[in-house]
Amino acid sequence: MHLDHLRYRRHIDAFVDGELTADLRTRVGEHVAICPMCDRDAELTIHMKHSLACHCGFPEPAADRVRRWVYRDLS
Repeated sequence: MHLDHLRYRRHIDAFVDGELTADLRTRVGEHVAICPMCDRDAELTIHMKHSLACHCGFPEPAADRVRRWVYRDLS
């Protein structure tokens, strides 16, 4: 993995939550726009937070994606 990718990937959660400074938000947003992996991570984070907030759970295909996403960092 490229060093820039690793640098920005760790900010995805804060990026989704709008918790970054303007400069960092711009840089992470530019990275997400060109990085398919970070774009998917941001999209999945948004869906997970929405599902948790509305207590509506995940449809099975999404639940499977969440399991794969969570466990990818554990292997």
